[in-house]
Amino acid sequence: MNIILRNCRVYDGSGNSWYAADIAISGDRIARVGNVSGFSADEEIDVRGLAVAPGFIDIHTHSDNASFLPELSKGKIMQGVTTEVIGNCGMSAFPVRAENAPLLKKYLSSIFGDIEWSWSNLAEFAEVTTSRGIVTNMIPLVGHGSIRIAAMGFDKRPATDDEMEFMKKLLAETMEQGAFGLSSGLIYPPGVYSTMEELIELCQVVRNYGGIYTTHVRNESDLVEESVKEAITIGRNSNIAVQISHHKAAGKANWGKPKRITIPLIKQAREDGVDVDMDLYPYTAGSTLLSVLLPPWCHEGGVAEMLERLHDEECRQRIRYDMEHGIPGWDNIIKSSGWDQVFVASAKNNKEIEGKSMEEISKKRGQDPLTALMDTLIEEEGTATMVVFMMSEEDVRFIMKQPETMIGSDGIPDPGKTHPRYFGTFARVLGHYTRDEKVLHLEDAIRKMTSFPAKKLGLKDRGIIREGAYADLVVFDPKTVDDVASYENPSEIAIGFTHVFVNGYPIVRNGEFSLVKNGRFIKRQNQT
Repeated sequence: MNIILRNCRVYDGSGNSWYAADIAISGDRIARVGNVSGFSADEEIDVRGLAVAPGFIDIHTHSDNASFLPELSKGKIMQGVTTEVIGNCGMSAFPVRAENAPLLKKYLSSIFGDIEWSWSNLAEFAEVTTSRGIVTNMIPLVGHGSIRIAAMGFDKRPATDDEMEFMKKLLAETMEQGAFGLSSGLIYPPGVYSTMEELIELCQVVRNYGGIYTTHVRNESDLVEESVKEAITIGRNSNIAVQISHHKAAGKANWGKPKRITIPLIKQAREDGVDVDMDLYPYTAGSTLLSVLLPPWCHEGGVAEMLERLHDEECRQRIRYDMEHGIPGWDNIIKSSGWDQVFVASAKNNKEIEGKSMEEISKKRGQDPLTALMDTLIEEEGTATMVVFMMSEEDVRFIMKQPETMIGSDGIPDPGKTHPRYFGTFARVLGHYTRDEKVLHLEDAIRKMTSFPAKKLGLKDRGIIREGAYADLVVFDPKTVDDVASYENPSEIAIGFTHVFVNGYPIVRNGEFSLVKNGRFIKRQNQT
């Protein structure tokens, strides 16, 4: 299909000022930018007065199950996202080792749902995803947690020499199959049990393949400074590019630390030659597994053993003590936020508690909040997710403005009372923070969503408008673009986006979405 976009206001993704041009699309590529005379088109679309940008690259997502829930991709496409990076926070659907497969599948069911697993590695996962079809492009990271589960389950201990060699072998194989890098989730089991030395050794493998290291750091609250330092040290000692995921300072006692401490650390590291950047979602609440509220030792052995502990009264008393007194190094979310700031996002067995705070749930049950939490996790078989309010608006704005910051949704495709970031992140940055609040210039906001993540990932022909690049394009109205999704109604579609092209195909025309699976599973070797 050949298409001409007429009268474009081109924001090419570089951060430079917009310019006027026509754009010709031929097949899956941008054929011409500027004078398109002589180009034969099947269709011409006049986009006068509208912005035309590269399709947005969501640097941090949990859309690994997108091929099983293609209809939910509408939430991403309708805010201009054409490419999603999966396998974040140490959680990827591969590699799968037969003897530990039940542990991995049960653990990831909180995010991926009850999907049918029929693969053992990245190559097979890519085949399944491609055969089912995807709406957006997918870029895979391999999860450190998934590799560790394959090697040693949920054991709370350092890896043995043999286990390290096995993890390095699995990691090398996955990189050879097209992974773009290694992700870690160091507040989650089993990543929470790992040492910095383990991560450095694994990152040295990734470096040999030109990949990156992305990390949900070990602590985002009281020990956020130490955790950012650890990420930088891993980058320095393994000579690898680092991406700090959804950077924040959680808990009122830590607000202001990005300006005073962590951003200066990142800038100094860059001055010293460490390639470290970060991403951010434009909200003051996060979202993750409800079970993360429990102390790390509860998760040893996997979800089934965690549930057994929750049935045991002695373990319950130990949990209560640790929740009240803390554990050195543990990111105790309740301590930094409070029960009234934790809301159940998805619950498969008790839908009536979705959107309710743990404080509300406990009062309705006539229980204290911790008892209500433990009982809820038992009833939900450990798979519930939550939304938790923990950041300051001032920190969000400050981090967003930094030249080292990209935009990532951290969104989970979940039909429950999910976080609005899945449906609203990119529209919110463009509308609320850029147009209304003037936190960013439009050119820079678009750069943070396009060429910047493309450069970090090593993508050559996406994230930029130029001849020969893939025709991932978004057309939107800067005057009306806005997020509609809220915490009360999180699944509302963004507005202001008129056309979205994925690999040259118009998935959105005149604001109307079509469920067309024209996305591609992109592997690092060939990037096609």
